[in-house]
Amino acid sequence: RQIIADLHRPILATIFRFLGPRYRGDYEDIAQDVFLKLFRSIERFDPARGVKFTTWAFTFVRNHCFDILKRRRLPTASLTTADDDRPWELQDPSTPGPGASVENTELGSKIGEAIAGLGEDQRLAFILREYEGLEYASIAEVMGVSEGTIKSRIHRAKEALRLRLAPYLRAGA
Repeated sequence: RQIIADLHRPILATIFRFLGPRYRGDYEDIAQDVFLKLFRSIERFDPARGVKFTTWAFTFVRNHCFDILKRRRLPTASLTTADDDRPWELQDPSTPGPGASVENTELGSKIGEAIAGLGEDQRLAFILREYEGLEYASIAEVMGVSEGTIKSRIHRAKEALRLRLAPYLRAGA
């Protein structure tokens, strides 16, 4: 029960980032499906292999979300919304007031669009690192590639985001 309680919110957030707001009414059902698959497969988890349980669990989330997208043949949606409380929500304390909030919401939307515009491999690596806080080795395990490949994908993703977001960034930011 504690594992489910600890992973529930991160799994819901990851589902949202993979599938977007189009599936808003289905998040809990999707999370339940993931937890059911985890429960049924728990005997295959082997900590002696050096894989963290959370890394193993996020592999199930990723695969289940990809299965949903393939089944429904729908494109991935924007990865953030204005009411998303995860990183990339920008609040500048030096510019309080409603105007600053509107600017931050617009910038958050542009960031979400830029992330959604990344290639699937770069987007997934970036999300798992920047939003979920996974280590490079864990991301490599989830994605089934080398740690060097993950570092490269994240670097390229950040470069692409800098280019796409350059018009919205202040000089020196």
